[in-house]
Amino acid sequence: MKLSSASLQVAGLLLLAVIVVASGKSIDKIRRLPPGIERMFSRADGIVRPPKGYVSKSPRTVEGRFTSRVNHFDPQNRDTFEFAYLHNDQYYREGGPLFIVVGGHYPINPYFMENSHFRDVAALQGAWLATFEHRYFGTSNPTPDYSLENLRFLRTEQVLFDLIEWIDFLRREVVGDPNVRVILHGVGYGGSLATWARQKFPNIIDGAWASSAPVRATTNFPEFAEEVGNIIRTKADTQCYNRIFQAFHTAENLIDAGFTELISDLFNTCDPVDADNPLEVELLFFAMMLSLEASMVEDLDIDNINRVCDRLTDEEFDTGLEALSNFLTERYADARECFDLSFENFVRYLTDVDIDAPANVEYGLRQSSYHDCTEFGYFETTSSPDQPFGSKVTYDLFLAECQAAFGEWLTEEIVYEGVRLTNFHFGATDPRITNVLYTNGQLDPIRHVSITEYTNLLANARVTPRAFTGQDIISISGFDSEELLETKHMAEQYIITWLGSPISPFRK
Repeated sequence: MKLSSASLQVAGLLLLAVIVVASGKSIDKIRRLPPGIERMFSRADGIVRPPKGYVSKSPRTVEGRFTSRVNHFDPQNRDTFEFAYLHNDQYYREGGPLFIVVGGHYPINPYFMENSHFRDVAALQGAWLATFEHRYFGTSNPTPDYSLENLRFLRTEQVLFDLIEWIDFLRREVVGDPNVRVILHGVGYGGSLATWARQKFPNIIDGAWASSAPVRATTNFPEFAEEVGNIIRTKADTQCYNRIFQAFHTAENLIDAGFTELISDLFNTCDPVDADNPLEVELLFFAMMLSLEASMVEDLDIDNINRVCDRLTDEEFDTGLEALSNFLTERYADARECFDLSFENFVRYLTDVDIDAPANVEYGLRQSSYHDCTEFGYFETTSSPDQPFGSKVTYDLFLAECQAAFGEWLTEEIVYEGVRLTNFHFGATDPRITNVLYTNGQLDPIRHVSITEYTNLLANARVTPRAFTGQDIISISGFDSEELLETKHMAEQYIITWLGSPISPFRK
């Protein structure tokens, strides 16, 4: 079944999100990065994002700026900055609650505030709607540039204090009700922030609905590639999975045997593959994997998986390697004359400290990568044998990325310590929290670092069968399966419960 156009805009998988950098510092066609490569710099958040270029359709959506502390934990530092926020009183009824969409690693956008199941529930409950812009993204910058020294204020705890102090302001100065109930909602990393805010400030946050929220930080994330393979099997067939498996393993064997010239020719690399450079070899296979994934959901149409697989399994190709190389070189011939495996080019955006650099403004590449390298990890390796992309992509590639962007001080031990502290501070998959609903799709790689089972009177978790990332946040429609409809009704009923009504997880 093909998803509706509205569904396709917001139901793309994290692994299949395609981010193409439109940099003012133009990348010449010859040495342009492989498609989808920039997605790795938004690992914690690069899932469902607002559609690019969306403009508010509501005259009731109002913009504002809130003054916050640069460092909430240093009383001697009195520096402040402003972050952007939006609010809308279109559905508000006196005495109603405040519904907040928690933003993530992207510029502020009213889309989820104006187009989502959360918005629909807000309308039914007479809620005031609002959303805010995460520090260091869009126009909400606490520092004049993104030098390493200035990135030290990019910490989850700082963001949570931005959020909670802004909520206090909204209650008192905007809604005009200091006791208004507050419900948070977020997708991906925004969902994680929503649950952590409820955990840390239960006196202010009455409940939080998190969709596809990665709450367990991890350095090595092999389940990601496993789930890609599972999606290929589910949406296409085992024959396509086996074809991709054959292609990647054949390429690995050829490189190990010294036939690098053949691989260079097959995949049209800008320079011959240097088999003595492990990072270059890893980058080759990582680029192949991401480029294939990007093509599978072009225009966020999941049905592209079938079209790509039809090409890969075409009988005109004798081997999987021939099919894969032919597909990738032809598919991206108009975008680039060759595939660049230069590690320097791979990290070139991450070293630009200019706030106005297009890659930083539009996609937050340097900022989100710093956040991942110091707190979350989520490094998508191919260390598991239960996936079709070979075994060459290791933790070494991602550690090298972090060090190239931010310095040699980011050792393996420091990255691990950052991940450990994130889990220690927030509880990972055992946060001991109430009034939270975690929802994930069965075909969602993030569910492996989210919460899929939880037992609390007023907290729960649900995995929707056959659903992709973010499908549960879309407004109810005739395209919903019975299971997806149950998930959406469950979210609505829990929100109503947090607002003071008796619990009834499923509405019949």
